[in-house]
Amino acid sequence: MKNLPRFGLLSLLVAAMLVATVTVTAQTVPAVGLHEEVSVVPGRTVSRAEERIISRSAARVLRHIANARAAIHAEDLGQARVNLEQARTLLEIIRSVRPTASIIDHIWAAKKQLDYRTSEEVGLDLVPIDAELVDIADILPVEQARKHLGKARQYLKKGKKAGARTELEAVQDTLIYTEIDLPLSSTTQAVIAAEGLLANNKPEAADKMLAVAEDNVQFLSLAVESPLTQSRNSITQAIRDYAAGRYDAARADLAAASGWLAQAKGNADKRTQKKLVEMEKTVRTLSKDLSANTEHAKSRLAGLWQRAVALSEHEAENISAGWQKLHGASKVKKNLIDAKLELGYAEISQLIDHDDAALAYNLKLVKNSLNRAINAANGTLKGKIVTVAGEVNAIEASTGKNMKSSYEKARSDLRRLIRDL
Repeated sequence: MKNLPRFGLLSLLVAAMLVATVTVTAQTVPAVGLHEEVSVVPGRTVSRAEERIISRSAARVLRHIANARAAIHAEDLGQARVNLEQARTLLEIIRSVRPTASIIDHIWAAKKQLDYRTSEEVGLDLVPIDAELVDIADILPVEQARKHLGKARQYLKKGKKAGARTELEAVQDTLIYTEIDLPLSSTTQAVIAAEGLLANNKPEAADKMLAVAEDNVQFLSLAVESPLTQSRNSITQAIRDYAAGRYDAARADLAAASGWLAQAKGNADKRTQKKLVEMEKTVRTLSKDLSANTEHAKSRLAGLWQRAVALSEHEAENISAGWQKLHGASKVKKNLIDAKLELGYAEISQLIDHDDAALAYNLKLVKNSLNRAINAANGTLKGKIVTVAGEVNAIEASTGKNMKSSYEKARSDLRRLIRDL
């Protein structure tokens, strides 16, 4: 199967046309920066314009996939192929408006330039990439990406282009926006697989593959308005209002978040339901304390936000695991997904709540899930999971000051394994 084309300017123009079909609020809602010292810094998030492009395009992908399935059932395989080609074009448009798209394009260009420009010239072009990484630091973990970028620059200063290329590839590999990238990747894989099955005259198998694609793209089309996403947005607004001294508004934001959390419980698994109930209790308790600007309240708001992020990613990852129902790696992937969720909670327990008992419990759950994944995996994959398990053991044994970096490294490795399965 040939590679998907790079649409560049064309995809952005088409995306702009899509935006014109809906009402778009162009304002970018600042995200919150959460660091080891639990600071709150306004930053970039996915803009409403980007959200609408993604949602609208995903809805059209869903329509094309549905038309393809209908054509398959009508034994019109030629029409089904046309519909799937249209779906892939829209999936590439979605890919082009992700928060990481500009950075990934710049990295791609820098790797190409290594073939014909001097190391010094390419090194200068990496400076804007670092600035872009800083710009998205409030919605994605970028510490590992910045470390790899720094190493690439060091290699270029020494004239070692091969090492720089490897580090640039590592930068790209760490930039995963879970709620978009996972369902997008799973949908694309399923559509490409269905095209291959149609080419081999296997329409029934293609139809089953497209059923998986429908689940993923439906989540992608609704993700920006899902209860978990809305609860995270409400908590973000609560943090902004609280920092500005608007305590009544912050309490109203938390009340809205509580409502969204209650809705999220309806379709959640037992593990997630339990965590959502705990978040609702925290919201109710915290709402009573928002009468003065205190570090304790800031810390609890930060913990709420990080929990909302962890659960939102977990939801997206579980949807993407549907792709694995037709493959042998589903058990491995499910356990990696659970391990990543609990690792996020372990980080909150240690760095925000300072709760040793909760930390020990979360790390136990992480290790249990990783051990199940190791037992179900083999070959190179097994080795990679063992490496992550070693990172978790190091976190458990460490009392150093750079724990946030250690958590980010382990979580980034898990995120990459989940994406690639």
